[in-house]
Amino acid sequence: MSQSDYDVIVIGGGHNGLVCANILAKKNKKVIIVEARSTCGGLLDDQIINCVPNFSTEVVNALGGLSVKYKPKSTIALSETGQHIRLTGNQHIDHRSIATFSESDADRYVEFHNKMSLFSKTLGSFMMSSPPRVMNHNYSDYFKLFKLGMNVRFLGKKNFNEFARMIGLNIADELEDNFENTLLQGLIAHDSIIGSNLGPRSPGTVINLMYRMANHDNSIFGGNYEIEGGCNQLTDALVSLAEKNKIKIITSAKVSKCIIQDDRAIGVELEDGKQIYGKSVVSNADPKSTYFNLLGSENLDTDVKRRVKHYRSKGRVAKLILDLNSIPSFNNCDESDLESRMIIAPSIDYIEENYNRSKFDKLSDEPIIELSLQENSEGMKRLNVQVQYASYKVQHGWDEAKDQCINSVIKLIKKYSPEIEKSIEGKKFISPDDVEIDYNVSGGHWHHGEIQIDQLFMLRPIPGASQYKTHLDGLYMCGAGSHPGGGLSGIPGKNAAQEILKGTN
Repeated sequence: MSQSDYDVIVIGGGHNGLVCANILAKKNKKVIIVEARSTCGGLLDDQIINCVPNFSTEVVNALGGLSVKYKPKSTIALSETGQHIRLTGNQHIDHRSIATFSESDADRYVEFHNKMSLFSKTLGSFMMSSPPRVMNHNYSDYFKLFKLGMNVRFLGKKNFNEFARMIGLNIADELEDNFENTLLQGLIAHDSIIGSNLGPRSPGTVINLMYRMANHDNSIFGGNYEIEGGCNQLTDALVSLAEKNKIKIITSAKVSKCIIQDDRAIGVELEDGKQIYGKSVVSNADPKSTYFNLLGSENLDTDVKRRVKHYRSKGRVAKLILDLNSIPSFNNCDESDLESRMIIAPSIDYIEENYNRSKFDKLSDEPIIELSLQENSEGMKRLNVQVQYASYKVQHGWDEAKDQCINSVIKLIKKYSPEIEKSIEGKKFISPDDVEIDYNVSGGHWHHGEIQIDQLFMLRPIPGASQYKTHLDGLYMCGAGSHPGGGLSGIPGKNAAQEILKGTN
């Protein structure tokens, strides 16, 4: 092939890669997607990620041809006594729900939510564009930094001081200072540490919660915007749009390396030796795979290699999929409750104890889990169970630990659904190691790297690569390891497309 056959080569057909490719194609770029697996979708395949999407309306507008709807989604903190806490994202309803346990907690929850929502909006206002590069001496970067500072200052003196106070705090202190009910504390703490390698008493978990809220309509709990048809249709919708935009998609085609000429990426070479050339290459792979496998450490200077090597990307979440022959009954829950997020994390201390075990790559006999009833592509019901603090490279290895983890999870669920085993038709367990091997994600981290204060915004994934550009001309990144991070928003793909267009126009 000649070097002008494609304007852009997209490595990886996950949702961010598909978003990036479609936006580029709409701007009359000739695009090809090269996907290692037999189908596109990445971690959406078989709903490896618990599908609680918030597909950004700005992304949908940039794509065109897709429709989104708001879908209410309640969250339930399960209690062994059956006295569950149900939260919807509607402040009036949530106040009444919490008030049945504590009037003061209900009042303080509204205050806490309003404060956190205000702060998350401040962070969220910078998610829709590339962050500034520090010390880049560029006018547009200076303007972005100025705008960031002004947005924070516009919070007002009182809110600014509170924002500055909270930004590095741990969530446990904040919750224990405000709320009496340990079940409520555990529920909010759960959403502050989910998917991370942090415990509720770890510094930075408050900003973790803010960042999660910024990706979910500035609400701790509640509904989300999703593609018509839900997660089962998201990949199909993006692939159909790609076909409409005349994007070529090659599956079962793993890229072995980028082709480099005159210090610029000019194409990719597949494992079978086939070479594809283009003006730009964009990687939907995680940062470590992009730099060390596609680019190659021999093409990196010592400082860049060190930064990428120390980029934290060890997964801490496993997935257990329980195929059902009947809908299980949960204590003091109706069938509609099973459509909610059901959380078992009854207290801060419960979560912290699980976290402490995970520091030594050990599994808990009573893990932290999130459950939801969903349908697969064939319409069969199943219970998706997300297991927090399931370590990458667990002690003694996952071959030995899988059965232990499955048994612990089912034993725990039985405390809330005594007859659960009668409903189970089949089991599928996916560890972080499985995600690494089967989905080509270094460390098996769903977000392609830790969502922590030193790996966010202008520091994600590493300084010098925060604007979707790698340290090699012509090679970009568009995956979850880029700003603003993981989830199902599609924002990294959109932002990356905008940067590529700047460099190719």
